[in-house]
Amino acid sequence: MNIRQATQSDLQDIAAIHIESWKDSYPDILPAEFLAGQIDGEFKRHWNEIQIQEGDIVLVAEDNSLVGFAAVWCRPDPFIDNLHVRPSWRSKKIGSSLMKALATELVRKGHKAAFLWVFAGNENAIRFYERLGGFGKEQSIKNVFGYDVLSRKIEWNDLSGICEDE
Repeated sequence: MNIRQATQSDLQDIAAIHIESWKDSYPDILPAEFLAGQIDGEFKRHWNEIQIQEGDIVLVAEDNSLVGFAAVWCRPDPFIDNLHVRPSWRSKKIGSSLMKALATELVRKGHKAAFLWVFAGNENAIRFYERLGGFGKEQSIKNVFGYDVLSRKIEWNDLSGICEDE
């Protein structure tokens, strides 16, 4: 498996992974009608229109094809917006490898800390982030495509811990 910076030509595949991951991960969190149809157009449009700015980091994991991606928006503080792996590729350390690569790149760019919001009902993801040294902060209702979803903030005060994690 190879992890590299995403290119413009990867964005369609990133959208497909994003859609597939949400459909698999969030049937108990988001309405079925949203996951059955509306999500496709939302994410295709999002990744078609995304403006990746200098300092942002979008990485992809590939093994003959793209199997996962991660995106961090540094505006100015690093916000980990996405970490998704195709469901059939989960539990193969791809998410951990993407997080380690993100943390390494953020530290290289002079960032020490980062945060993300995760759906509070996504207990597997919360445990994953906690294993990587993230700690839970406040919870808040987030509007996600018109749906209110309880979300939990996870923070890292020292990203170097992820870089060193094996």
